[in-house]
Amino acid sequence: MNVKFRQEGRYIRCSFQYNLQRVTMIVQNIRVNKTDFSKQKQRFKPASTNAFEYNEVLNKYENTIKKLYANIINFDPRPSPSLFKEMVIDDIKGLSHSQKSFKEFLNYFIENSKNDKSDATIRQYESSIKTFKEFEKHLGIELQFSSFNMELYDSLISYYRNEKGYANNTIGNRIKHLKSILNFAHKRGYIKDRIFDSYTKPTSPTDDIYLTFEEYRKIDKLKIDNKRDDIIRDLFLIGCETGLRFEDYTNLKRGDFQNGRLSLVVRKTKQRVTIPISKLVNKILDKYSGDLPNYNNNTIFNKRIKEICKGAGIDTMTTLKKDINGSIIDIAKPKYKWVSSHTARRSFATNYYLEIGASNYYIMSITGHKTEGQFLNYIQQNKKETLKSFTLSVKKRDEKF
Repeated sequence: MNVKFRQEGRYIRCSFQYNLQRVTMIVQNIRVNKTDFSKQKQRFKPASTNAFEYNEVLNKYENTIKKLYANIINFDPRPSPSLFKEMVIDDIKGLSHSQKSFKEFLNYFIENSKNDKSDATIRQYESSIKTFKEFEKHLGIELQFSSFNMELYDSLISYYRNEKGYANNTIGNRIKHLKSILNFAHKRGYIKDRIFDSYTKPTSPTDDIYLTFEEYRKIDKLKIDNKRDDIIRDLFLIGCETGLRFEDYTNLKRGDFQNGRLSLVVRKTKQRVTIPISKLVNKILDKYSGDLPNYNNNTIFNKRIKEICKGAGIDTMTTLKKDINGSIIDIAKPKYKWVSSHTARRSFATNYYLEIGASNYYIMSITGHKTEGQFLNYIQQNKKETLKSFTLSVKKRDEKF
């Protein structure tokens, strides 16, 4: 790595290339007169005031940058340029990374995660991190990496249940994110033992709805005068027919549709998926002359899609099992009240598996589930649905007899 120094007025600027980006910083505790610095040698001239001391400072900067780079060269992923710069400055100041508090490390984790994680995942991390900081205030102490033992885990679970009133599945997601953070720290030498591997993620079996093809038709036929609601309805149906996540099906471009197929790199996994375009999707594309509108406000989307489904007559009383403060209870509501932006994705997976009989492995390539068990759990296949699926198979077999 080539570290350079140049004079800027009364200051010296240090610069170097890192991850194909130029990183610069002002060298601290140095003031230079106009003729003291040698541009060619990039050091202070021997006859200048404090030349020896100042050159030692420059040597320290250069050696620190090269040392830290050698230490992280095999990291996957590497720290971002801004974080590497922070590491250099901390080292110059004599601050070792092991001395950083857990709270300080969280900023490092988020910035680095932006290199390879989707915006939605980052938002989920930030939501969990907010609760970790609140837990720290609740305890009245500043958490260190050495704080993470089983006693702290028990206290965190108790805090989530008794103070926050979280359901088991919500707690499970928070613990999953915490383990990701601690694993990230372990790989980078911030934490030595892996006791956090014993942190279990509480879960509870709960129900969710999906919409049928007939309910798609009702939503599609609904007359909507409000332009915003009309867009939300159309994008929701795109999600129902493609199985994409909210952040993907609400941000599609003309170039994603070619030769009767939708092909794009999804934001969460960074993997390309290719999906045949249905008649309903083609109808919606024609409505907008191939340029689908975008809509990124998930909160308003969830509120309005409920009202749209209500207007479409999707109001059958539907009872679901839900986790309320760690207890599973039955809750009955009109079906439209259970609908959210995610219902589109679940409806796609369930309908194409149960009604169409599509290969679950192909559906999994779109939904991103890695195992068949995860997929079947996602669509919440029960014995009744299994019988329905097999009955469809027998019907198809009879048609060929």
